[in-house]
Amino acid sequence: MRGFMAALALIGGGSILLTSCEDTLDLPSYTKDDTDFAFRDEHNADIFVQGIYGGLVHEEFYRQANTGEMTTMAAEDAFEGNKHYLSNYAYDPTAPYVFGTTYGEGYKRIEACNLALYRLRQMEQTPKVKALIAEAVCLRAFVYFNLIRLFGDVPFNTEPLEIRDMNAEDVMYPTRYDRDKIYDFIIDEIVATMDDLPWQSEAGYTERITRNSAAGLLARICLHAGGWSLRWDLETNDPASLHMARRSDEARIREIYEIADKALASVISRNENSLVQGDNKMSGFQKLFYNFCQRQFGEVSQEMMWSIARLGENVGNTTLGVYVGQPGGSQYSVYGQRRALQAKLPTYYLSFDPADTRRDVTCCNYTPRALGATTDAEVANAGTTYSSVGSGKYRIQWQVEPNAAAKRNVNIPMLRYADVLLMYAETQNYLNNGPTAAAREALKQVRERAGIGSMEIPAGYDAFQDAILQERMWELSDEFLLRTDLVRMNLLDREVRKAQQAIKDLSKREGQYANTSVFRLYKFTKDENKYGTTFLTLDYIDLTDPAEIAVVDVKTIPTSGAKRDQLVEDLKKIAAAHGKDAEATWYVTNMFLAWDNAYNKNGRIAGGFKMGGENNQMLLGNTVAQKPTGYAENKDKYPDWIDGPFGLYFGYVHNKTELSPFANQAAGHPLVDNPRLTQLPGYPGYTGLTE
Repeated sequence: MRGFMAALALIGGGSILLTSCEDTLDLPSYTKDDTDFAFRDEHNADIFVQGIYGGLVHEEFYRQANTGEMTTMAAEDAFEGNKHYLSNYAYDPTAPYVFGTTYGEGYKRIEACNLALYRLRQMEQTPKVKALIAEAVCLRAFVYFNLIRLFGDVPFNTEPLEIRDMNAEDVMYPTRYDRDKIYDFIIDEIVATMDDLPWQSEAGYTERITRNSAAGLLARICLHAGGWSLRWDLETNDPASLHMARRSDEARIREIYEIADKALASVISRNENSLVQGDNKMSGFQKLFYNFCQRQFGEVSQEMMWSIARLGENVGNTTLGVYVGQPGGSQYSVYGQRRALQAKLPTYYLSFDPADTRRDVTCCNYTPRALGATTDAEVANAGTTYSSVGSGKYRIQWQVEPNAAAKRNVNIPMLRYADVLLMYAETQNYLNNGPTAAAREALKQVRERAGIGSMEIPAGYDAFQDAILQERMWELSDEFLLRTDLVRMNLLDREVRKAQQAIKDLSKREGQYANTSVFRLYKFTKDENKYGTTFLTLDYIDLTDPAEIAVVDVKTIPTSGAKRDQLVEDLKKIAAAHGKDAEATWYVTNMFLAWDNAYNKNGRIAGGFKMGGENNQMLLGNTVAQKPTGYAENKDKYPDWIDGPFGLYFGYVHNKTELSPFANQAAGHPLVDNPRLTQLPGYPGYTGLTE
């Protein structure tokens, strides 16, 4: 058995995923004997293929690549030299955060897939072996797809090292390979093998690839393969050749879209998958993500078609719930003390229709705060400002009890049926030069579940494409798709400029934000201080009436004595006038000031929170949380995080930053380990953030 385990070490720590196995293998390199043992029968081969899943998604995938897409921003502790740069398209190849680990781990998985496919194809071709071949084909395609959408043209090989000449230069030091040819290969390979996979209803699992999820993955790859990307002359590597374009063969583009359309239609017509619907306790969207965080996969499997298993003491147990699921941090509570490192753009938070049930799932308007300085202190949920709205789909309160602070037991979501519907709407729109009835119906299904089914659906091709993009932003934020969706749609440049202007307009309360209220009353609400609470959002009142605003528009909020008591009573009267709970205590927040500004601190104290210390410190990176949103509130200038040397998308350069350069800082980075690998043009001799 040692030989088989050592073979799995090639994969970088294999784990059996059907049951979310807690054991991780950390063993020496494999030998021919090891692989002979691994593929001596179907059972061992199955375990080997399962082990490939363990490192498919590295932390960089959701910590770095989950931002910069007009919905989520990094909230690290410093502007320079960290994830804040990457969130704002300021790529630095000399820094370790430019997807260096993603590149290295990706090729480990590719080698494992190459080995599995080579050995499986030598076995008797039973239905089980054919299914394993199709599964490995999909996993290899998934890795190549992620590498291409991050780096563009990348090294490509399909044979395991055990049958390759290790003295050959192109084996040891491969060069970039035409991405269109890679896409064509992996698309054709999935098409050729996909029918050998079991349907989801036959397999009984969603933590491995099924025919349903393979079809969705195929469509996703096709939309990128037929879409726009940053291209250049691979022969000259001339920066002047950088340009955004589709592949030149229009007939092949259409064929690729037809492949995607057919795959998506096969899932939809199969009727095994559907959107999770709500009940009298939760909206469908909350029910989906609450049960997903609670690991109640039977409640969500019809929509969550594929997720990567994470559970227990496994070293691969995801930090997803730390970086993407920490609503403003937490302290002195059952949730432990943890700093959140991502936040939502306030313009994104404000973009939702009031009836849209997705906003308060995706965006947290609160952060758990202790009411004392002990671990057993009572906890309340404190309202946020615009610069401190947290990410909510994987919030800590909805999770099962973690094994450790960085082991949250949250699976990594890879494909949802909502995405299948939106991709189908997109392929139908493309193939018919405008939305068909089927395209409109697919979009409407997603909107109806969100509570906005009555929203008008545009008729023209471009307008419908824009509607799909907006719907993807509302539906799929924090699911690691939107950044490259914008690129493949050739809309990144437009959306970056729109986002930069929109945040300035919000800061000055101009344009569409002219009537955005400054002051908000939050209802003082105790937290259950336990894992699995279903709490969704703080009740609030945005003040727009001048008389009501006058009550709170004062230099200093009183925190004690008769003046404080009078303020509390006045706020209760305002709540009653708005049909809200007048028996509760309400407190005021200036939404355009920083969360820990003295005015907001005093407002919370007047409402029942305690004085000083960490109880009044937002545990969110200070690039945004300790900054205001308002121009006037920032002494008549834009806050640094909006428009400064390190402001929103400050590093973005059209026809350059649509892809990431290769890391070149140290051993282990692509350009250091491979002297024949060329850098993304525009970055040769990189010395800093200069043009």
